[in-house]
This record gives sequence, C-alpha cells and structure tokens, in this order.
Amino acid sequence: MTPRIIIAARPFEEGKARLSAALSPAARARLNRRLFDHVLAAAGPERCIVVSRSAALLDRARAAGATGLAETGTELNAALTEAAAAAGEGPLLALSTDLPLLTPADIAAMIEAGASADIVAAPDASGTGTNALLMARPGLIPYRYGPGSFTAHQDAARRAGLHFARIDRPGLAQDIDTPADLARLPPDFRRP
Repeated sequence: MTPRIIIAARPFEEGKARLSAALSPAARARLNRRLFDHVLAAAGPERCIVVSRSAALLDRARAAGATGLAETGTELNAALTEAAAAAGEGPLLALSTDLPLLTPADIAAMIEAGASADIVAAPDASGTGTNALLMARPGLIPYRYGPGSFTAHQDAARRAGLHFARIDRPGLAQDIDTPADLARLPPDFRRP
C-alpha cells in the first residue's frame, strides 16, 4: 500500500533561522520555498498532507495538488501528530522539508524497506537526526523530533516491540541546517 506523506513546514520567512548569519531573511525565505517545492514534487503532491501555520504555504501546497492542513500549534511533533490523525489508516511517511537531493527513488526505497518493517527511519548525515520516518500505520510510536531523534525513534520502536529498519541514502541524509551545508546545495538552489 502506498503511504500518505506528511510534510510539516514552517512559514518560509521563519525557517532556517540557524542560517541567519549566512543568508538574509529574504534569501532564507527563497531557499525555504525552493526546498519545500522540491520535496513536495519528489514526494508526489497528490499523496501529501502539508501541515503549516502559513496560509500562503498551504495555498501553494494545495495549488500543487497536496492536501493542506492548518497547524494549530507551533511545535513539530505536535504538527506531525495532528497530520497523522487526519491521514487515516495505512502507512504514513513523515519527510523533512530541507532535503535538496531527495528523489522519488529515495521515497521508493523507504516504501520498499517498510514492506518488512513496522518503522523505517532515515537519519541525517550526522546519524543523530531523523529526516524521514515511515510507520506501518499512524501512531505506532510517538514523533520524537529534536536533538537525538534518530535514537529516540529507534528506542521507541524497540520498547513497543516493533521491527525497526534504518535506511541510508544521500537524498534522505543531506539536509540543510548549518552555513557549511549551504556549500553542498545543488546549483539551482543557490541562484538568487
């Protein structure tokens, strides 16, 4: 069964605050928009639920064919839980919005790994964060995004007696969190 995909997104003007020393507010907003558009296109908008506090971002998602869900809070784990409740039954994949190398093949690899695991997680390049998390059905484990989220998700699956699988792929690992990460952006993300 093809999973629904959740993308939780901050308003473009607010995202990537850690890059404020390297990018102006306008440049950060443009980068956030490009990253969001890229991840949404790679995921296939028709199967995506986008959750955000930004009406403009939700309008953009709906125009692309995604379902838009107005976020009622300001915290990532709560937003993902909110979207998971709206997703219904079946597999559910949460994706980060800052994956410039993400391809449909990366999504397919997550789905394939999910055929034999209850929980599939793709860590960031450091191995500590989680950039993608697939559950065989919503609510199997709580979302634990934040510092050390990969281990937190793995531990939650173990405590629940669930089969956990790790998937390592460049398109799922390379996120944009620090000024040093900007140097690894593909050229089309760097244009003004």
